[in-house]
Amino acid sequence: MRKKILLGVLAIPTILVLASCNSKIESDQSNTNDYISNQVKENSTDTNTKDKTLLYDPLYKATTASLSISDTGSVKTSVEETVEIVYDSVVSISATSTSSQSAGSGVLVAEDSELGLSYLVTCFHVIEDSSIFEVTLSDGTSYEASLVGGYSDLDLAVLSIEKTDLCYASLYANSDELKLGSSVVCIGNPLGTLPGSVSSGVVSYVNRVVQVDTYSYRTLIQTDVAINSGNSGGGLFNTSGALIGIVNAKYSQTGIEGLGFAIPSNDVVKTIEELLKNAKYDVNNKVWQEGYIEGDYEFGFTISLGYYSSGFGRRTAVYYVSSVNSLDLYTGNELQAEDIIESIKVDYADSSKTDETYIIDVNEDPNLWLYSLDLSLEDTLVFTVIRGNSQIDVSVSVDQFIYSI
Repeated sequence: MRKKILLGVLAIPTILVLASCNSKIESDQSNTNDYISNQVKENSTDTNTKDKTLLYDPLYKATTASLSISDTGSVKTSVEETVEIVYDSVVSISATSTSSQSAGSGVLVAEDSELGLSYLVTCFHVIEDSSIFEVTLSDGTSYEASLVGGYSDLDLAVLSIEKTDLCYASLYANSDELKLGSSVVCIGNPLGTLPGSVSSGVVSYVNRVVQVDTYSYRTLIQTDVAINSGNSGGGLFNTSGALIGIVNAKYSQTGIEGLGFAIPSNDVVKTIEELLKNAKYDVNNKVWQEGYIEGDYEFGFTISLGYYSSGFGRRTAVYYVSSVNSLDLYTGNELQAEDIIESIKVDYADSSKTDETYIIDVNEDPNLWLYSLDLSLEDTLVFTVIRGNSQIDVSVSVDQFIYSI
């Protein structure tokens, strides 16, 4: 509890001394001393000390002290200066699907005056599975946005809006050169309802390897900046106003604070450039043929541990195809849901590589083996599966993956 201190006033005016006003107060004091001195001199023949004291009674003298009023604001900090430079480059994003709506942030990074478009980068998970996007600028104006391309491996996506002459962020040349403890500013849309929110902190770690799911790791910038749901896709800037990262994650377990992460600008620059290079814009219909990352592939299926019932109460543990993604771009005989997997063989297109075969062991996760493979386009995965009462081989070719809505 904060204690209250009561000052007793004994009918004598109190002067508050400000550090910047010492010279004025000293001058006032000298005037008072002169007044007392003169009064004493005028009555110097009087030997009564008590009478001399009563000649000057401060209760009856008006003070000559004056206040010093300043209209000078606080000296700008690096955070204030950074915000002035980059604030208008950060936007809010609303992404809508047939069944849900999500909100996040984004950063304007470039314009295409020939197409009349501006490009912004955000997180892939902000726009994933959505088909309608709305971008709101810092001044409150909103625009319909189109997907230029997405790359789930690095959690990045690029959108476009039909508007130019905006504020665009400059991307930091080499995020590997960031210094521990350097000041950073985050601008975004926390909770999806507080657009334009500013927070600040420091770089806690430069290239932190973070496990983002059971099988995947990413190298991210660690920061102690306050990050909340909705900040995803927002900008992390250095004090020169350069975009050093795109905010994408935080640890949110009970008792954990100050652990936020951002995608380094090195990855952001490469992803934006490649998505834009491979995207094609239909000027007449104003739609994109989405860009992609060359050589990227995604498994269009999910393998899970389950139990097969063979009757009489007997249950056998198996790995099976629990789902087939609607975005599956593989050709040939596709896997089907409920296929029980016996083995997986990788047939490398590069003859210098040795083909590998994985025999299913229910005590081991075959997904770990799949994600460890050095696969390339044109490689083939051959699944031996039990489908119904038959055992068959299903060949799955590794094709270029293009995220499309």
